Amino acid sequence: MIGKKYKIIAITLMILLGACMHFVHEALPSGGIADFFGNFFPINETSWEHMKMIWYPFLTVGIIFSFRTGNRGYFGSFVVGAVMAMLVNIGAFSICQSFSGKSVLILDILIYISSMLSGALLACELSQKKWAQKLLPLWVVLAVIITAGIIWLTYHPGKGYVFLDNEGFS
Repeated sequence: MIGKKYKIIAITLMILLGACMHFVHEALPSGGIADFFGNFFPINETSWEHMKMIWYPFLTVGIIFSFRTGNRGYFGSFVVGAVMAMLVNIGAFSICQSFSGKSVLILDILIYISSMLSGALLACELSQKKWAQKLLPLWVVLAVIITAGIIWLTYHPGKGYVFLDNEGFS
């Protein structure tokens, strides 16, 4: 069992790590290494690229909590929490940008923090459920599919609203 103090620390680190991920690609010299790290860090200002800032911290904490406790429910619950956080994030960004016609930094930050927090709280709650612990193969398959989808969409982005860069809103 992970104590409340460690959950608070982990959630805080997830939010901070995800926020720092936003700037990694720009800090790298262009070329091979930047292309490789582009699989894990946002490479532009599209809504969907920012899902990397949610997915990878959730995946990492889910793996760490699962191994630290032996409760495989943490892995599954953090996969579910990440999916929920990504959906909330995309939905809230889309609603705000449809009204403002552009990205508003303070709203973007608040949406990111609230979606991370809500997804992590859901994950911690679900981690103790028996079904979350029993469905480990399903969670692994889902995590592989989502990770592969994120990597594939890095190189083959769609044409929809969530794939528009901030400049596309002006």
